[in-house]
Amino acid sequence: PKGDLVMDRFDGYWGTKEPWARHVRKEIANDAARLAQLKAGQLDLVNRVPATDVASLKQDSKLTVQTIDTVYVFNMEMDMRETPPAGQIAAKDGSPLPKNPFLDIRVREAIDLAIDRQTLAEIAMEGLGKAANQMVTPSIFGFNKGLPERKYDVAAAKKLLADAGYADGFRIQFSFTQDRLPGDRQVGTSIAQMLAAIGIDAKANAQPAAVFFPARTRGEFSMSMSGWGTLTGEAHYTLSSLAHSNDKDKKMGAFNVLGYKNAEMDKVLQDAAVEMDEAKRRGLLEKANELVLKDRQRLPIVAVGSAWAMQKDKVKIVARVDEDTLAMNIKPAK
Repeated sequence: PKGDLVMDRFDGYWGTKEPWARHVRKEIANDAARLAQLKAGQLDLVNRVPATDVASLKQDSKLTVQTIDTVYVFNMEMDMRETPPAGQIAAKDGSPLPKNPFLDIRVREAIDLAIDRQTLAEIAMEGLGKAANQMVTPSIFGFNKGLPERKYDVAAAKKLLADAGYADGFRIQFSFTQDRLPGDRQVGTSIAQMLAAIGIDAKANAQPAAVFFPARTRGEFSMSMSGWGTLTGEAHYTLSSLAHSNDKDKKMGAFNVLGYKNAEMDKVLQDAAVEMDEAKRRGLLEKANELVLKDRQRLPIVAVGSAWAMQKDKVKIVARVDEDTLAMNIKPAK
């Protein structure tokens, strides 16, 4: 709601009685305003605290800050269609390129190597993130513990671009959300700067989520970044939506809108969907994560952390990895 949501306790509820007679949830979009009200004692708790404010809030003796590793990961995706949308990719001088550069695995690998994930986690997200090497986080069923961390190597990235015929780089519009998850604008802007180091002129196009996602669904971007959360706790939810080819009949690949297709990936995910043996299913999902690394159409960037700040003497919260802030998870401090 774009205002106050007021919830009164139902005393006829069969379960444990909640401690609050009334819960008021306020929608305050401006981070500075939210935190100012918290510091003034006008709010009991604030969710999705910006990483830039966590350290200072921890110094406030009246407040408690709680952080958690979530199930969300920032992922980049690249266009695998023969003909990208107009205005998305061009040569450095603005002229059209003869073909989509992302169809060459060397270009995709170069972009992967150009991204310093550790710096993004520590600086852009101010410690409220972790470098990611998979589309799912380590707590998720199907996470592949055997995959290496992604490397950062500008020299190798430049060589790959040159070998692919793009020694001078090219232009690309790089679109990402600015208000979907903590740090999305900062991470996206930093990636654009990192790509400049290998000659790719990435125009940072930060958009409100309400604008970004409809445009992404229509396939209007050739390179973008957004967050995805594995809310079911198992990797098939994420991989079947993003890495399977777009197949309405099989109800898979609904969010794969940029033409990525890999027959082996499709078979692995289809087999995993019906595999009842836990060990075999895990193995199939681990294989799918390996294929994501091999193809590099989608690049996991950083796993997202989240923070809540609250009045130390009034409330505490059971933090959730899906970032939800539920009234029943907020308890008296003592």
